[in-house]
Amino acid sequence: MTEAQAVRSRKRLEQFLVDLLEPVGRSERRHWGGVYVRSLLLNGERKSIEPLAQRLPEGNVQAMQQFIGQSPWDWNPVWERLARRMTSELAPDPAWVVDDTGFPKQGTHSVGVERQYSALWAKTGNCQIAVSVHHVGEQGNRSAGLAAVPAGEWTKDAERRKEAGIPEELVFRKKWELALDIIDQIRDWGLPDQVVLADAGYGDGTEFREELEKTRTGLRRRRDGRKWESA
Repeated sequence: MTEAQAVRSRKRLEQFLVDLLEPVGRSERRHWGGVYVRSLLLNGERKSIEPLAQRLPEGNVQAMQQFIGQSPWDWNPVWERLARRMTSELAPDPAWVVDDTGFPKQGTHSVGVERQYSALWAKTGNCQIAVSVHHVGEQGNRSAGLAAVPAGEWTKDAERRKEAGIPEELVFRKKWELALDIIDQIRDWGLPDQVVLADAGYGDGTEFREELEKTRTGLRRRRDGRKWESA
């Protein structure tokens, strides 16, 4: 998005963010949340705080870093509000599309980053990998949920985990398991079930298809993935 486009759409975006950011708490926090979102929408490859802050006249590195890295707000209600809003916007006949993507990284300190294969470029590179479930309709699509895939080395290196603030309970999960977790979360929000689409990377997996079928028949997985219970 160019600066001119951002200016033209600012009022609409601010109105959209009033409801979306309500769960993050006090007005100062909501303000910097809005600044952060607007900076993300502007052109530029780097998405770390310092270059984002430089893209807007009111950008402030310290305040934006505080909002992202230290403020005690829960991201779940924000994602839920976004999912509910966009579900109605993308009707009719939407679907849930499961996929994964890579985020290129230059350094080694971002959680989960290492040299690994990314289907986005069809080659190996320094990146993070995340699984997503997108809500797709005739008018477009949006991510209904996103989960980072912990790279193997990150799950084994205690010092690296501590430095990055990775909780002890976070362990390596297969991509299809993360996809099912996201689908469970969407259903917990009370959104209606949709057709689930995925490429062969997921569809060829018998376990993924079988467990997805169990969700359709009214059973819900526990988040540890070991047992089933009534929905």
